[in-house]
Amino acid sequence: MSVRPHPTKGSGWWQIDTGRGKGRRRGAFRGSFEEAASVEAAMRQRRPEVVQGVAPKIKELFVPFLAWYRNESSPNTIRDIRFSIDLYFAPWFGNLQPAQLNLQLFNQFKASLLEKGLSPATINKHLNYFSSLIKWAVDHGHCQPFPFNLPRFPKKKTASAPVQPLTQRQVDALYNNIEPRYRLLFLLMADHGLRTDEALNLKVDDINEGNQTIRVRGKGNRYRQVPFMSDRFEDELNQVLGERLDGFLVINEKTGRPYATIWKPLKRAAMAAGITKKINHHLLRHSFATLAAQGGMNPHALQRILGHASMETTNKIYTNVGLDFVGDEGRALRDRKRR
Repeated sequence: MSVRPHPTKGSGWWQIDTGRGKGRRRGAFRGSFEEAASVEAAMRQRRPEVVQGVAPKIKELFVPFLAWYRNESSPNTIRDIRFSIDLYFAPWFGNLQPAQLNLQLFNQFKASLLEKGLSPATINKHLNYFSSLIKWAVDHGHCQPFPFNLPRFPKKKTASAPVQPLTQRQVDALYNNIEPRYRLLFLLMADHGLRTDEALNLKVDDINEGNQTIRVRGKGNRYRQVPFMSDRFEDELNQVLGERLDGFLVINEKTGRPYATIWKPLKRAAMAAGITKKINHHLLRHSFATLAAQGGMNPHALQRILGHASMETTNKIYTNVGLDFVGDEGRALRDRKRR
């Protein structure tokens, strides 16, 4: 819960947030900050009370938490949280009750992961997952809020260097070297900017050949239409549609289900192409966005294609385009002024 100035109603209005995720509710209140805070405190007291006499262990919260969180996050995030639970949370905290957890224990947890070679950013990610677990447990009456904040590393220790996108030549080299059965998935990410889960879970019915568009289900179950954007994509798509009439667009023939990842085929393609840069799914999407920005695509069009909820996210792409591109644009402007 929180109280903050209302974003649209002006002075004297406050926005009170309750709950989280899909259960979040926002209400407007007019008055002083102290009055709004009093209302928020009263709402907080109406949260589900912890059932007296029942003290679940942390490990007993994992399954119901994951069942709830599936509606809040992508399959990849769920897999990542399960990894955190199995490898770290269960051994460290599983047999304890929430009330038995303290700041000293979490500092020991941080130190242990650091000794294992995990980066501060990765450790913060695991702590964020655990924080989500506890917030869910509080909201559902399983425990009381912690009297302390989980100890995270400061941002200056977790900031990573800007991701360097692939050049168009590198994208083309990967396409030429990736195994044929993965090419369509590759092009959905590299030529159309789809997120990993969006590409892997596309169905035949999501393809509109008449309008030449792809219906993509993005974050928050928001749908968007993405146009066909390369001839090679149409060529690969026609081959797949010639073999499949319904169901998932691309399936793993061994399992009959969609692929969970194409990271290993990407790694093999990079090695074959002589690309030493670390390749992953998101780099394909990031490279598409950067190349589109450099090519002069309208920011609002790119926002819709990428499925960004905020224009601010898209604008970062234009802010971080390569210096070579900025230099080329500056020289082009200078040449036009000379004419």
